[in-house]
Amino acid sequence: MLFILPLVSVLIAYTTIQAFIGFRKSGYEAIKRSLDDSILPAAILGIIIIILSLWGEFTWTLPGSYNILFYDVYLLLGITILSYSIAVYIGKRLQSTGIFSLFVGLITIYYGVSGYNLGLTKEPLALLALYVTYGIAGILGYPVTLALDKLRDQQGVKDPKLEGWMYAFFLLFWIFVVIAGIIGAFIAVETIPAHLAHPP
Repeated sequence: MLFILPLVSVLIAYTTIQAFIGFRKSGYEAIKRSLDDSILPAAILGIIIIILSLWGEFTWTLPGSYNILFYDVYLLLGITILSYSIAVYIGKRLQSTGIFSLFVGLITIYYGVSGYNLGLTKEPLALLALYVTYGIAGILGYPVTLALDKLRDQQGVKDPKLEGWMYAFFLLFWIFVVIAGIIGAFIAVETIPAHLAHPP
């Protein structure tokens, strides 16, 4: 479970960077190919996250409020990823998933700040950094989906162009997705030995 967040970051970064590079070479078809390739792994991750989150929400496996702190936003992440997979699979526009991602991002930041202010976890600063970076990435997911939808609408255009705002949001999105993934991986690496040493 601890490495699922970094895996999500890897998948998102790889898919969008591959789509961006491919678009510059061969147009929207490269974006479509990259998005299609991500359907299965994204759906699997989304389903696993939803199952783990619901299990945690129903069984309260963690001490007290930690169940709310961790599983609430984890469930929203799973729903967002699965929604993206379904939208790509059935050929719908991505911006509805994007606006959902934006609000999930805001909620995630709120949870992170609240957890930090309450001093939850042994490393509240790491918690804050994780939630804020993933939250900002979620917020930036909305303009990224708008850009992808706009490029999709330009399929018939002979020489479609990436506009300046698209470059800016793609770049910011990648930065925060990668930073969030690194923080998530660092927390997982630091946490796993302690969990293995003290099993339930």
